[in-house]
Amino acid sequence: MSTKRFTTFEGVFTPCLLSILGVIMYLRLGWVVGRVGLAGALMIIVLSNLVTLFTALSMSSVVTNIRIGAGGAYSIITKSLGIEAGGAIGVPLYISQAISVAFYITGFAECWQFIFPSHSIIYVSLAAWAVLLIISYVSAKLAFRIQYFVIFVIALSIVSILLGKEQPNVNFSLWNGFSPGNFWSTFAVFFPAVTGILAGAAMSGELKDPKRSIPLGTLAAIGVGFLLYSFLAYRYAKQVPLAELVVNNSIVMDMGKWKMAVIAGIMGATISSALNMFVGAPRVLMALGKNSILPFSSFFTHINRRNEPTHAILVTAVISFVTIILGSLDNIASLLTMFFLITYGMINVTVFIEETMGIASFRPSFRTYRIVPLLGAVGCVLIMFLINIKFSIIALIFIVGMYIFLSKKEIQGYSPDIRSGLLVFLAEKFAKAASKLPYYPKIWKPNLLVPIYAEEDVHRIIPYVRDIVSPAGRITFVRIAVMDGLKKTGTVEDAKIQREVLDVSRHESNDELADSVKRLRHDGFFVETAVVEVQDVLEGSRTIFQTLGGMFFPPNTLFYALSASNVDDERSQKIIESARAEGLGVMLFRSYLQKREIEEKIVNLWIRKKSPNINLAVLTAIQLERNWDGIIRLVQVVPEDEDREEARQYLSKLKDLMRLSAQVEIHIIGGRFLDALKDAPEAEVNIFGMKEEIDIALVRNVFSMIGTSVLFLSDSNHESALA
Repeated sequence: MSTKRFTTFEGVFTPCLLSILGVIMYLRLGWVVGRVGLAGALMIIVLSNLVTLFTALSMSSVVTNIRIGAGGAYSIITKSLGIEAGGAIGVPLYISQAISVAFYITGFAECWQFIFPSHSIIYVSLAAWAVLLIISYVSAKLAFRIQYFVIFVIALSIVSILLGKEQPNVNFSLWNGFSPGNFWSTFAVFFPAVTGILAGAAMSGELKDPKRSIPLGTLAAIGVGFLLYSFLAYRYAKQVPLAELVVNNSIVMDMGKWKMAVIAGIMGATISSALNMFVGAPRVLMALGKNSILPFSSFFTHINRRNEPTHAILVTAVISFVTIILGSLDNIASLLTMFFLITYGMINVTVFIEETMGIASFRPSFRTYRIVPLLGAVGCVLIMFLINIKFSIIALIFIVGMYIFLSKKEIQGYSPDIRSGLLVFLAEKFAKAASKLPYYPKIWKPNLLVPIYAEEDVHRIIPYVRDIVSPAGRITFVRIAVMDGLKKTGTVEDAKIQREVLDVSRHESNDELADSVKRLRHDGFFVETAVVEVQDVLEGSRTIFQTLGGMFFPPNTLFYALSASNVDDERSQKIIESARAEGLGVMLFRSYLQKREIEEKIVNLWIRKKSPNINLAVLTAIQLERNWDGIIRLVQVVPEDEDREEARQYLSKLKDLMRLSAQVEIHIIGGRFLDALKDAPEAEVNIFGMKEEIDIALVRNVFSMIGTSVLFLSDSNHESALA
């Protein structure tokens, strides 16, 4: 359990400010002014600070709405967009902070070499790295106590620069030296100067009051840093020719009244920034470990008796060590810029989503206008691509790939994120837009309403329902629980007993349906379920049709399984008539349980000339053909042999008009319809059109004669096989 031990000043403001007032201010700000002039430098400073300001405002909004926990920005994204999104961003965030250690140490070594030119930068960097590793390993509290001394040294160095001798640059001009061609490459080098806003957030798990400390400390540090950078940029342009600023990175030492004070400030700023990252980065890695984001996650979560994540510190040390060996200061700066921009962009996206959704749970005490996170997110993306298109694409691919990997990994852990709410919000928005557009049969797909009246219905109908709707249709299962006992008895005690019996019965009979629904959802099907308790099945069914018909995503077809017994045939007929009256198409199904030994799954589609139900019949046959990888056979019965050729031509034309596959067969049978059933070619299922007046007895007769599963279909006039 993390100890709450740091205040706003020591835990947020000081580490943020020291990360901002670092190596860039002393050793690269003059170079920035030299490359793009004072106007360009001020534009870079303003633009960089706007991005971080918007991000800080967004971050402040989030941390005043949730218990942020350990990990800073990683925790923010995780608690809003889920562990997978948090991990996809948390990994590059951690890497950027670990690399930042090397970035600041390299700046320290450059300054050291100004005093001792004979000393190797690499050896100085490694010596500084070793000292910082020891300090961070021993205690974060010790590291933060060192900050107070560093702040004093930096303040003294800035005073020295202010009191330095005035040597006006005779060519000074606001726009002198401005070069649009160099702007974005220069911006990439400068931007890490303002990335210190995450230094305080990284300590979120150990702050006494993170909801107050992070907004107050971060915004104060940004304001102070902006003023100092703007003033120093003006000072550089006013006193030194631009050409000299480009080639002389140590010019700031000559500008101060006390050279050693400036050198001490540079060293203090760079080494303290490195120390802040050395302390903060392991906390992010530890948070990633707690959620099992990375391999060997348990290793990263180890904490010693002083509450220090020692293993995470050692891993950070290794990454920074390798970076010191391999990288140069400017190359590291460009890399850091991309990683930080990705993280900042996601923080802004998170807040924009929560602001836009208007959910009641988003009640931050620090509220921002929705335009703030939007501008912050857009700004981060635009700057990324303006700096380096290739690396931006690679970085985004990495994050998407990481998200997909973590999603498939199925990380265990509770994350009260808003992803489902976001998807519902988007669905509602699109639904509103779609409701304003006219319906056209071209967009029809099978969205089946499947009432379950008895347990034995489930295993008989699931395979057919599945293959009719795949891949893009929907299934709505409605379990009809009959409350006849409640209807017949009048006493409270009788009703209570009947309720208990009903609950037990419903639970037992729903096992198979629940398992089937689970499997369908696992396979990617859109399945909705409901249990409806009714006193009368017919009236209850009518209520269901009317209620679901008023929804935005209503079912368009009733899939009704005809039971083995004919006891309820009259009720079944009325239920089907009710569905028709509500504008639903109808599939009346009777399953043939005996296993058939046939090489290919064939669908016999019986076509009656000028049938009003041909559209739903053809579309259903096509769905089964595709999902079975089977064959459709068009079958027509003609009373006389001389009508065979005309029927064949009709079916051939129908085949072309409805764009059926070339493998579709045509089969003509002569004689009466019921007699023809005996000569029907073998198939997995036979599909027939339903007469205007429903005749359940005829359906049963056909079923018994043909010896296969049968589907009797009725169009709703919303389907079109020609569209």
